Amino acid sequence: MKAFALMCGLLILSGQLIAGPFIRLGYGYSDFRSQDMSIKHDGYPEITLSNYDPGSADQVLFSAGYFVSPHFRVELALDMGLAGENTDRVTYSRGTSVTGEVTAEAYSRLFMVNGYFHFNGERGAGRFDPYMGGGIGLAVNRFESVSSRIPTTSATINDSDDTDWAFKLGGGLMYWVTDNLSADLSIAYTDAGSVTTEDRAFLKGVSVPFAEGMDLDLESFNYGLALLYQF
Repeated sequence: MKAFALMCGLLILSGQLIAGPFIRLGYGYSDFRSQDMSIKHDGYPEITLSNYDPGSADQVLFSAGYFVSPHFRVELALDMGLAGENTDRVTYSRGTSVTGEVTAEAYSRLFMVNGYFHFNGERGAGRFDPYMGGGIGLAVNRFESVSSRIPTTSATINDSDDTDWAFKLGGGLMYWVTDNLSADLSIAYTDAGSVTTEDRAFLKGVSVPFAEGMDLDLESFNYGLALLYQF
């Protein structure tokens, strides 16, 4: 009985030693999903923009949280997308088709509550630590510096921003450099909702109204490289 009590005490103590607060800082890269968009004018057929690729955006990753147990950690995270201009060739279709370009900056800033399960319950210098999990939060989505060009004309659209729900699912692999410091690679699928442009464009300084704004969905695969320090 004394041996059993001693074993239980050691297990509890080891769990307490492994549990504790942490901070995590890293670099991320968002690769957005290609999609079709449409421009609707009152009294005219719809214009389809086929296979538009918003491109990619760099991210600064920061989170703070707690190892609740050897296998589970929770965190509050800020994934701060950075503006970067991307130009993509698209096909404009309204009866006939013509090839043109769309130039824009698309990115999201995510405020998330995440939870992760760690498969390795023992951590220490030299150990690998795979994990998986997900999160929910809010995304501030931006679609900026938008311009559209076809062989005969060009137009611009004012900057747009929307706040939407965001969801994340992914995992990664940590390597513990010391008992308190780890480096990790991660990949996650993220749905940051959408952003809708204003219901007008500007053609040579003249305002051209739309029936409604264009919708851009911001779904992406995110790749990250980060350092985590547990106190």
